[in-house]
Amino acid sequence: MIENRIIAIISAVLTFIAGTTLSVFIIFYFGGYPLSSIYEHQLYVFFAVLIGVILASFVYGRGSNERAMKARDCVEELLEVEIKTKDMWRILRGVEQLPPFVIRDYVSMNINFVKEYEEGIKGYRSKLSEENLAEIERIIDKPVPQLQRVLNELYKETDLEQFKILADPSAEELITMNLKELKTILFPD
Repeated sequence: MIENRIIAIISAVLTFIAGTTLSVFIIFYFGGYPLSSIYEHQLYVFFAVLIGVILASFVYGRGSNERAMKARDCVEELLEVEIKTKDMWRILRGVEQLPPFVIRDYVSMNINFVKEYEEGIKGYRSKLSEENLAEIERIIDKPVPQLQRVLNELYKETDLEQFKILADPSAEELITMNLKELKTILFPD
């Protein structure tokens, strides 16, 4: 993974240029077309550009983990738990998958989403070590306003609106309910 976002962007742009150029040459070479006929074969050029975009997005997607590193540092400092950068990167990708309007709906309707994923959580529990479970329990037992301060700091570090919504005091009831449900599932004793 590329740790610097600027380097990741530059790498992605260079990959796009090189991938598109190479794809054009390969397509035109195997198609037996002269490069001077690019205007006549715009569909092939489009496919070459598409290949370049796919390659560039792969490079950038695998690249910049600067945001994940900042978020990891924030969580480690404020919650006093260790987390790997790749795990934080996965968490951030998961959060990005939830559109802000969905989270707003969850907050406004006070939806118990942990209950919806109960079976998946139970299945995942078996993969966790005792140390992981102890850290999770320590986080669950923290006061919700303290967790919301962490969410607010994560918003500042990542600029993900989802964290901002959850850091708002109006989300306290939702977080409390879901943490209680999570504790019931993970620690049934």
